[in-house]
Order: sequence, then C-alpha cells, then structure tokens
Amino acid sequence: MARVKLTEFRAKKLLVENYKGAALVLDTLDADISSMKSRETYVIKVDQGIKKRGKQGLIRLNVTKNSAAKAVREIAARGDYSRFIAEPMFAHEDVEEHYLCIERVRNGYKFLYSPVGGVSVEEHAEAIQQFTTVNETPLPTAFLSNVLKVMDSEHISFLEINPLVVRDDTCTILDAAVLVDSAGDWQASWDENDIVDTRRKTTHETAIAELNSGSPASFSFRVLNQDGAIWLLLSGGGASITIADEAANRGKAHLIGNYGEYSGGPTREETQLYTEAVIEQMLKSTAKKKAIVLAGGVANFTDVKKTFTGIIDAFTKHIDVLKKKDIKVYVRRGGPNEKEGLLLMSEFLTRHGIFGSVHGSDTVLTTVVDEALEFVHA
Repeated sequence: MARVKLTEFRAKKLLVENYKGAALVLDTLDADISSMKSRETYVIKVDQGIKKRGKQGLIRLNVTKNSAAKAVREIAARGDYSRFIAEPMFAHEDVEEHYLCIERVRNGYKFLYSPVGGVSVEEHAEAIQQFTTVNETPLPTAFLSNVLKVMDSEHISFLEINPLVVRDDTCTILDAAVLVDSAGDWQASWDENDIVDTRRKTTHETAIAELNSGSPASFSFRVLNQDGAIWLLLSGGGASITIADEAANRGKAHLIGNYGEYSGGPTREETQLYTEAVIEQMLKSTAKKKAIVLAGGVANFTDVKKTFTGIIDAFTKHIDVLKKKDIKVYVRRGGPNEKEGLLLMSEFLTRHGIFGSVHGSDTVLTTVVDEALEFVHA
C-alpha cells in the first residue's frame, strides 16, 4: 500500500458536485478544449502535482476558449508539462480565502484549519488550528460531512484545500491536493490514469494504460531508463518486485529499463499487445547489449502456456530486429501448464537464436536477473 497523488482535476471531480472544470492534455488539446464555454473566462494551471505554480509562471488567468490552446502551450514550454486543468474564473476577495487540511490518522481524522488561506497561509502559520471532529472545526458541518464521506468511499488518506472560499454556508474549492491509498483503486472511481506523474508518459506507457483500463486483467508499465539494457516482462506483483530488487541489490538498478507486470489471467491477444509495447520501447534504447527478462512467481490461475503463446506472437512480429541486435531472452516461470509453456518458449527461442535461458518453478526466481546481467556485461 502506498499514498499516491491524484490530479487536481480528478480530486475536484470527486469532491465537487456538478464540477465545471476541464482536463486538458497536450496531445489531445483541440478535442479537450471543445468542452470549454465560449462566453466564460478561465484559469488554466499545470495539473501534475506541482506546488507554488503561480510563482513559477504555471498559471494563466482570464483565458478565453479561443486563447486556451496558446496559453497551454506557453505554460508547457516552461518544462516537461503535458497535463493541465481549466476552470471558470471565480471572482472573490483575498479575505474570503481559508485553508483546510484533513488527514486520516489512527483514531479517525485530524483537521487543520486557518481563516487565512491562499498564498498567505505560510506567512501566518500561527493562525492554523488543529481539531479532531467535524463539529469543532469552524466550517459548515454539511460541507465537512460530505468531504469525509467522499474520503471514505474514495480511499483518500490526505486532503489539502487552499484556498477554500467560504461565504456563509457555501464553501468553494479553488485548489485541492489529494493523496489516496493505492490499495483501494479496485473500489474507487479513480484509476491509474488519474494518478499524478510529473513526467510525460511515453507512447507505449500510454498504450499499456489504455490496455489496462479496458481489461479485467492487470497491466502496468513504467519506463525507468529509456536507454536501459535489461527490459522486464514480469508476471505477478510480489515476484516482480523481487526481480527488480535483485538488480538494485547488485548495484545495477541503472541497467533496468522498465518496471511493470501483467497478471490476472490476460488473454493471448492482450499479452501480445503488452509484449509488443515493451519490445518497441526497448528497441529505442541506445544500450549496446540488451536482454529481456521474462519472469514471475508460480501463478495461481494465469495460464503460462497461453500467455507465452501471446508473448511468442509478439516476438515473432519483431524477430528480425531481435536477432539483428543480438537480444537474448531469459525465462523463469511457473503455474498452470508450466511444462508445456516452458517447452514452447524454449523451442522458439532456440530456433530463432535468441535463447538466453529457460527455467521453471524449481529454479530460484532471481537466477534470470543474474544471467541477464552477466550477458549485458560480457
């Protein structure tokens, strides 16, 4: 379990009924802007978990729909930014800005509140008060009760709202930062695509995220080093971490190109698509020698033969370049139809000259990492 940050757009969609904002993504900017209203003026901000955006020039005010694309591209040019949020301007006075932080603790919730919010909150730290119940906190009870209801249902462990504009019994959230418990994603309405990533995803990371969102199986993929020498095709979360940690323990973490895993009984076609994305990302690496580690623990119900057939389909599609670049494949896998799958894979790799090694569940899981490291250093 880990705390991960959601985008401001998703946080507000969870917290605000009939939310009027729009998520803007650099790659799909024209289509995203179509939801903006011609007669509105907007505030546009980078939405990648960046703090103090105003001081860094990452906010534009009074932006019209016609000038939105230009404003976004100007902000994007200030760094590696690809995700933005556009919201209708909300006119208010500085004295209306409050600060609220709610954190889940062992005995319930901790509330931090200040009547002085916005950019002035740090200058007036003495104004921040701590409370332990909704009734103690000097904000409308109905607002706080709804926030806690959302925090419970969406597995939110930390929420910071600054500024929060308070007018009598009405509270308007102008800025929100949310941390959620990653273990709750299967119950929550947010997903992997809503998690903040300060860097821009590669085309293949995006493709796998889309594959994951449309399948009952699980797929994840993150590039760690675009010029890595060892690329991982891992099955099962726990075993995947063990594989990746082995390289780190040997002081070779910098050689690992990616982390990710496929699990949950993917189909042959899904496994092929996942493998193709990993291979295509690997082929962009400038490393002189490259290896693929195809590994995992002993699966409960993911069919080794079926997934290996999908992986072989992907290998076949790229076999000429795999052979030309002398890429070797190192395998350790166990589970249903283990023997049949391992035999199928061994015969394929041998026939095409990309055989590194093939092991079953009777071999220590980390063996293939050691073998792959030895190959790329040879």
